[in-house]
Amino acid sequence: MALKKTRTMCTTCHARCGVLVYSDEDNRIVKIEGDPDNVKSKGVICGSGMSEREIHNNLEGRLLYPMKRVDWDPKGERNPENRGKSAFERISWDEAMDIIADECLRIKEAYGPEAIITGQGTGRVANHWHCRINSSLGLEGWSLVPTHVCLMPHILPNAFTLGVFSSAAGDMRNAHCAVLWGQNPAMETAWCKEVFKNQAAGITKLIVIDVRFQDMSKHADVALQPRPGTDAALALAFMHEIIEHGWYDPEFIENWTYGFDELAERVKDWTPERAAEICQVDADDIRLAAEYMGNWGPVGMCIGLGPGCMHTNAIQNGRAIACLQGMLGYLDVKGGIPVPLSFSVMLDDKITLWDSQKDPGRPELFTFGGEEHPLYKSFGRSNDPHAVFNAIITGEPRPVKAYIAIANDPLLCYENTNLTYQAMTSPNLDFVCVKDFYMSPTAKIADLVLPSADWSERYSYDEELDGNFLFTFDKAVDAPGECWCDWQFFLEWGKRIDPDNWWWNDVQEMVLWRMEEFYGFDLTWDEFQSEKYRSTEPGGKQGEVVEKKYEKGLLRPDGSLGFPTPSGRIEFWCESLAAFGYDPLPDFEEPAESPVSTPELAEEYPLVVVTGIRIYSFFHSAWTNTPAQRKMYPDPFVMIHPNDARRYGITDGEWVTVESRVGHMISKAYVTREIKEGVVGVPRPGWRDECKELGLPGYGWDKANGNVLIPSTPAEPGYGATPMRSSLVKIYPGRGDL
Repeated sequence: MALKKTRTMCTTCHARCGVLVYSDEDNRIVKIEGDPDNVKSKGVICGSGMSEREIHNNLEGRLLYPMKRVDWDPKGERNPENRGKSAFERISWDEAMDIIADECLRIKEAYGPEAIITGQGTGRVANHWHCRINSSLGLEGWSLVPTHVCLMPHILPNAFTLGVFSSAAGDMRNAHCAVLWGQNPAMETAWCKEVFKNQAAGITKLIVIDVRFQDMSKHADVALQPRPGTDAALALAFMHEIIEHGWYDPEFIENWTYGFDELAERVKDWTPERAAEICQVDADDIRLAAEYMGNWGPVGMCIGLGPGCMHTNAIQNGRAIACLQGMLGYLDVKGGIPVPLSFSVMLDDKITLWDSQKDPGRPELFTFGGEEHPLYKSFGRSNDPHAVFNAIITGEPRPVKAYIAIANDPLLCYENTNLTYQAMTSPNLDFVCVKDFYMSPTAKIADLVLPSADWSERYSYDEELDGNFLFTFDKAVDAPGECWCDWQFFLEWGKRIDPDNWWWNDVQEMVLWRMEEFYGFDLTWDEFQSEKYRSTEPGGKQGEVVEKKYEKGLLRPDGSLGFPTPSGRIEFWCESLAAFGYDPLPDFEEPAESPVSTPELAEEYPLVVVTGIRIYSFFHSAWTNTPAQRKMYPDPFVMIHPNDARRYGITDGEWVTVESRVGHMISKAYVTREIKEGVVGVPRPGWRDECKELGLPGYGWDKANGNVLIPSTPAEPGYGATPMRSSLVKIYPGRGDL
């Protein structure tokens, strides 16, 4: 039997690996393997990506058709009290899309567009089209996404400081000092083995900074385990050492930075001893790490969400790390920090329909929580989740009448889950719609449920996370049932709301339009498939990196030299942040809830919880029903240090309860020195789904979901980040009432 071979890209996680999918004449996936010709992933693919074969072939529990709750009539009785109780009936896509369009137009007319909340989860290659549909509805920005804690609080300090609107991930393959800060590439990327090879050859020093002693830590030349939420103190101490010893390029500082003297004065007192006491690490390790950063250039950093995202001091943590990167000076050079241009394409006005001449923070533009968190309103361009859920419940300051979730499970996604559940089941919501792969906890309480196509089953992809590469991708198999990719969903929705701005006939046309509009490639689909990859950079050949674009006038909109900041320089002193009430220089602020800042609360809740810990087989809350992934981690678990286990009477493998001031959850105890003493580590998945093939139960939204533990207030003042990785809990044996 001849097999069809398709080159495409896996989007199960943000690594975005190249894959080859082999399928048979019955539209079944026979084999998946890494693409050896993909210059980014180089043939690597993880178990999660390979389990796409199960996701496509095994349709047990898969959403296949649009379905409506039987006792929900958009033109009659809606019976909100029956959400999660009544059955669903199959309807057509035309009927489903007409319902969505009619509900949006009705609610917009009666209450205004802000009464419509469109929610999205992690990037599934459709972020930018989500923004476009919001613009078509009369909304500006994202409506509701978890960017208050996910990626954006890390990107934003880079944008303010470096003028780089991206995660500023380093070119780790060529770095002579590789710094992993809250990041474990061994779980998802190909380049970690090249770091090991360079390290063994004496070319590279490896520094790992993580509250966990993780896979990469055991290979590190320096491994630091700071107290959660203290990353700014560590970065300030690194800068102290680098300046004290002159481990920087004075010419680069003079020509391309702003506010260095003020920064030097700020870090003057941030000795390794001071930071060591705050971070609970060894001062000599701080000194050695700084020495490597200062003398083993180029320095590439790969920074995860933990340091500068999920804390009440997130922006200042991120600022300090961004300033450290700017001081080292390895911007847009081999082995340093590449500055990809394609990342900004995702939010270009030509896609989003935003008007860049309008200030998104202007007073007359209403957003939920915008007055309380003005930086989030202006740069997160989203409603604040806590404010949205309160508005659903109370109707204040304005009502919310519809929630449409795409690749998003709010009950597993947001902090303070009990509040989220109260909101999502409120009779004040006229309409709840969920588009997903399986019947998620939020889908179960929806009025309308829509089926999604996964990466092997669609033509859509984006180049957001591929640096300067534009990889070839294609649909490998037909989607089962009537599953639609998110691009097609947004296209059909847009045609019903704003047809003039949704003119494409299909998804392939949308892909090819973007290639021509932004990169100048006028191609047919077959012509697109004829090359494995292209460069997205002006003047770049296939895969060629154009270095030091700031010296060539390629970064600033007006073509002048420098970085895209107000001064054209790397801004250690940042007036733009000062305008939002921040210190113009980076500084350390103690987390709002910690043993130091709230000692009385710590008497009852003595441990710091770190939620969202990544484990090998899952990405976020998805796929806990998939046997190939679930069998690696059959039961929910939390990590606890042996000393803490003895202190609180915990035995390895037993059921325990973890409790905070806002909720509690159950899991099995994993007693390990992998986690720092005084910290409880909670993995991300939540184990929401039943896995029938393995006979394993699901735990829904409330039993093993770490977000149940996390308070939504107080939050980071300007941006609204919540303490998913630095709030207080206690732990005790047993399952309690769960």
